[in-house]
Amino acid sequence: MSNRQDINRVREAVDLVALIAEYIPLQPKGREWVCVCPFHDDHKPSMCVVTHRDQAFYKCFSCNAYGDCFKFLQEYLKISFVEALQMLAERTGVELSNYTAKDEETISMRKKLQNATAWALKQYVETLNSDVASSTRKYLEDRGINADSIETFSIGLAPDSWTFIADKLSDTPERIETGLEAGLLKRKDGTNRVYDSFRNRIMFPIFNETGTPIAFGGRRINEEDEPKYINSPETELFHKSKTLYGYHLARPAMQSENKVIVVEGYTDVIACHQVGVTNVVATLGTALTPQHAQKLSRICDEVTLVFDGDEAGQRAADRAVEIFFSRDIDVNICVLPDGKDPADVATDKDALLTSFAEAVDAITYKFDRIEIEIKTTDTISGRTKKVGMFLDELIRLGIGQLPGIKKPLVHERISTLLKVPMEEVQSHLDERMRNRPAPRQQEQAPVEQQPVPQESSPVVITRARLLAEHELLAVILFDSIQASAAIREASEPVQPEKFLDRNAIEIANCIFSKLLAGTPFTMQETLSELSTDASSLASTLYFEGERICNEAGSVGLAIQRTIQSFQAEIQNKAIADNVRELKNYKDPEQRALAAQQALEAIRKKQKRAI
Repeated sequence: MSNRQDINRVREAVDLVALIAEYIPLQPKGREWVCVCPFHDDHKPSMCVVTHRDQAFYKCFSCNAYGDCFKFLQEYLKISFVEALQMLAERTGVELSNYTAKDEETISMRKKLQNATAWALKQYVETLNSDVASSTRKYLEDRGINADSIETFSIGLAPDSWTFIADKLSDTPERIETGLEAGLLKRKDGTNRVYDSFRNRIMFPIFNETGTPIAFGGRRINEEDEPKYINSPETELFHKSKTLYGYHLARPAMQSENKVIVVEGYTDVIACHQVGVTNVVATLGTALTPQHAQKLSRICDEVTLVFDGDEAGQRAADRAVEIFFSRDIDVNICVLPDGKDPADVATDKDALLTSFAEAVDAITYKFDRIEIEIKTTDTISGRTKKVGMFLDELIRLGIGQLPGIKKPLVHERISTLLKVPMEEVQSHLDERMRNRPAPRQQEQAPVEQQPVPQESSPVVITRARLLAEHELLAVILFDSIQASAAIREASEPVQPEKFLDRNAIEIANCIFSKLLAGTPFTMQETLSELSTDASSLASTLYFEGERICNEAGSVGLAIQRTIQSFQAEIQNKAIADNVRELKNYKDPEQRALAAQQALEAIRKKQKRAI
């Protein structure tokens, strides 16, 4: 594990805006950058990225996600801190002092699986490029996959051998186990014998969002072999429901064009990229999932889903509309002629784009599907019934939960299709939603009430005191350099032990020793040293500090005011405590004497504060 100096050097070397922009489109807003938050189902830019005043952190004001470069990669890519550190060290060229090749092999099972998958990819690629694979290269060429695409997509070959990979891993039991965990090998039931998972197949490596190989899809060469495609099993690295083929290559075009095209197969993606349409990805032999929809809606505003024209393709399109309909992304459906797929129509870029341009929006697609049924019913009542079915289907898909301004735009589209005023569409939808039966609640067995353990009474903090504590910390976090001078020069010492709020105490204990020593610190350093609750509060207070300083006209004046407010609240609590103690005196003379002493003590404190 690398030391704190390594971590700080890597953190300082990372351009956080450039890093986050590789995964999510960012837009400048004042001195910060904003984007749709990737950590919840966000429909508007809720996440802010700060990179000025030597700060570098992000904060979502909706789901409260926050952190630095390491935490972003950990949360977004679902990797460990050490893996994020290594990735960013390689990215920035920072050499980690305590990191060795041996550490790389043993650091985690995820890293072992990554190494094993990358190693297997190298074996498969080398095999396809060898003399024994000339027939396979000819096979790919006949299918329209050229040499550039073979290289770009790292296509390889698993030879016609049961133990091609197994023999290369057989030197140690540990490597065999890693091969089994990575899905490269299988163990024969009831024995210790292992054999290759892929045999006599063209190998399409599957990459994660950073371009790291995590799995494989193998297509049969012999048309008699079954099944046609075999995917790697689910592993620590690979989850089919979250992964899209070609995503790492398509992401730049998806961001620049603000739209994505989703097809059904590996070769469809390759054919599209080969003619220059590069914003294309594919599912991995599974239907589209909510996780796919969330991933795509983070990065672009429009998705075109491409399906075959047969009945299976129509059913797949219907399921896909259900997945995407209520999300904040425009959905188009492109149904190709029966028996055709994108690889068939991708003769050139213009021909392919022409096919995709014939896509219709999801509302029109659903209406066209039901219009076929409507046309078979000649009566007015029959057509009315079918239109009602159409509206019910849209309600089932979630039209009532559409975000923001999208809802009236969808209502307008329905109005045009049905040739009725938009107000009537809204009225009909509202009425049908009101009359829709509520989902039945499953009866639950009564839960036995458990006694709640008694906790010690928490410290009572007034709203004014909590506000004073938070506002003082907010200004300090926003500008620690000017705050440091003000804290050291204050006539009445500002000390961490004066804070009452638990999270405020933790933040104060973290930063006050640095403030009093005149040592600058950054938000990213502070966040890494705090607990989850305290760092969440600190990330919010930074922006509150910016607001306070802007309203005050200067950081110096904001510091002065918040210190005064904080000290005034301390005095108010002292007065309240004294009043409470006076009630304990039964003798009137003793009570009067105690009151006089309390007033004198308060006046002395006020004089020192002036």
